[in-house]
Amino acid sequence: MRTSPLHDALSARGAQFGERYGKEVALTVAGGVNEYRFVRDAAGVTDFSHLQVFRFPEATGVDFLDRLVPGNVAKVRFGRALHTFLPDGDGCILGDLLVANNDEEIIVICEGIAADETIREQFLRLGGAEAGMEDLTGSHAVISVDGFSAWDAMRKLAGPEVLGLPYLSIDTYTHEEVSFRAVRAGKTSEFGYLVIVEKSRATGLFEQLAAAVAPAGGVCGVAIHDDLRLEGRFMNVFREGAAVRDPLPLGLQWMIDVEKEHFQGSEALFARREAGLRQKIIGLAIPAHVPAPRPATPLFDNGRQIGNLITVCFSPVASAWLALALLPVEIAFAGLSFRLGAGDGPVVSSISMPPIVPKSLSVRLEEM
Repeated sequence: MRTSPLHDALSARGAQFGERYGKEVALTVAGGVNEYRFVRDAAGVTDFSHLQVFRFPEATGVDFLDRLVPGNVAKVRFGRALHTFLPDGDGCILGDLLVANNDEEIIVICEGIAADETIREQFLRLGGAEAGMEDLTGSHAVISVDGFSAWDAMRKLAGPEVLGLPYLSIDTYTHEEVSFRAVRAGKTSEFGYLVIVEKSRATGLFEQLAAAVAPAGGVCGVAIHDDLRLEGRFMNVFREGAAVRDPLPLGLQWMIDVEKEHFQGSEALFARREAGLRQKIIGLAIPAHVPAPRPATPLFDNGRQIGNLITVCFSPVASAWLALALLPVEIAFAGLSFRLGAGDGPVVSSISMPPIVPKSLSVRLEEM
């Protein structure tokens, strides 16, 4: 198992560790309720070093990556990032990707649902080495800073210029002689940043970020991000992504440039698209009084099972359980009622996602 370079710092804070596809993760640090409030009301710092990071020279990386992924890498201009996915040979998801154009380098950040070696092989098999690929995963750490006031923590380290970093952008900063890349790309619906820093400097920068979010915020584990992503309706590759894998029923058509002639798995993916969708992901609201629903719980319509829950969380903002389910397309829209668990089970409702308004929308960075 690949361990985190921040293991000791997290262990000292009482972190509970787990594993995701052969990578160590801190599941929880301060407790889920506290960590939720950190992000929604202040800011939380989370170790995201389970992500893989690759670097390509800009001159060769653009063409290579454009042949590999469904998004249009060639159109990503300097300083910006593209959100797309790493497909397998059938056009199904192996990883959630950010492809960022950072001056003369292309940085790829991958949340993979396979072992490191499997993900790396996907790049190498199609010519990654010839394109100058450098695997930064073992030499760097990734730290996530998310929350209503995450911008303030980043300003303390990167200076006021970080406030001008738009969503899906990248830049390089220096703090006390420590250089790091920062990508604005959170998936909680609040402000979010990914910080990529050399392993030897990671603990020091992590401690500074933790101090910067205190006293209202704190250190989080990755488990609360599963809830935050569902509540904000950001695709979670570790939950619905891993369960469904096909980007079409997941609603990820926006990650695909359908005008591209070819990318890995494009023939199979476009064939499914031409045949038409049979199932689609839909959001559900489940009353708070219902005992904690679990993934795979069946859904019924007029006594007939029509699908199952895929992922579930409790939303303090919505005061209800929120879930995603994979349903036939003819009933996969908001405003319908179904039964949970049995034909006469509790009534649940399909809803438009996301059902919350993040506090970050009230912040005007240009006035800071």
